[in-house]
Amino acid sequence: MGVSVSKKLGNAVVRNRMRRILKEIVRHNKDKIVPHIDFILIARMPSVSMTSKELEKSVLHLLRKAKLIQAQPNPAAVKN
Repeated sequence: MGVSVSKKLGNAVVRNRMRRILKEIVRHNKDKIVPHIDFILIARMPSVSMTSKELEKSVLHLLRKAKLIQAQPNPAAVKN
């Protein structure tokens, strides 16, 4: 995974904070993400004012839209 944060978003503190938050979101959800795929997250201006939870929801939505989220097996369909 790569993260790109433009200088337009703010100073180095703001850019590094965005980078750390995005990397942490991916780390927490790595079991849901399709393995062996390289992707780049590009932070845009609205992401600076988002909370971590809003940003996580946005990233997961983006990954789902890009079909990079693994399909979760339905627990009711799994039989022993």
